[in-house]
Amino acid sequence: MKRIIFLLALVFTTLASQAQTAAVTPEARAQSMTNTMTQHLKLNAAQATRVKAINLASIQQLEQAKKDHKTDPRKLKATMDLISSTRLESLRSVLSVTQFQQYQQQREKKMGIPSQAGTGGVPEGYSN
Repeated sequence: MKRIIFLLALVFTTLASQAQTAAVTPEARAQSMTNTMTQHLKLNAAQATRVKAINLASIQQLEQAKKDHKTDPRKLKATMDLISSTRLESLRSVLSVTQFQQYQQQREKKMGIPSQAGTGGVPEGYSN
């Protein structure tokens, strides 16, 4: 009896987690990203609309790349890098210089890239 209850609980938990994962659509992800960017970068309405379109297109392209290159991690990474660089260039054309700098700083911080400000681009342990 305990095994049956345990198995039912496990099945229910698995199904519930899959339903939550499937509920996050590319549109919802793009909206969430845009909301965060609007708040942190103080985007105006026109910028927010254009940024949302860029975010949505990028997410859709990434989803397609994951399907297309499921068995080839190298191609997937190359495609993801291309999508990322294209997104950055698109954002650069929408954001002001200050907004783009703030975005880059936040992005580098999130990705764990160490700040090299004031070192002329040379990491601290490598200067003469």
